Amino acid sequence: MTMRIMPPANGATTTVNGRTYTCAAGSTVDVPDHDALVLESNGWTLVAQHGANTTALRPTNPVKNSTYLDTTLGFVIKFDGKVWRNPVSGAAV
Repeated sequence: MTMRIMPPANGATTTVNGRTYTCAAGSTVDVPDHDALVLESNGWTLVAQHGANTTALRPTNPVKNSTYLDTTLGFVIKFDGKVWRNPVSGAAV
């Protein structure tokens, strides 16, 4: 799974599992989930708990209140227990 993650407030360059991630403050980068866990333990912040990818690759069995960055839509969506919703408008997406 791909995770979208933000660096610490001052930006960062961090190497994990032989891969170097560089990201400016306020920006995000997509990384493999196993690297995201290491980055998070080094002060980076996960943008959406269930990752980031296209609409077609959304999690199929999420738990209620799961969040996912839908890159097709271009925003984070939230699972209400039955459908994915735009948390701003409440519309099913």
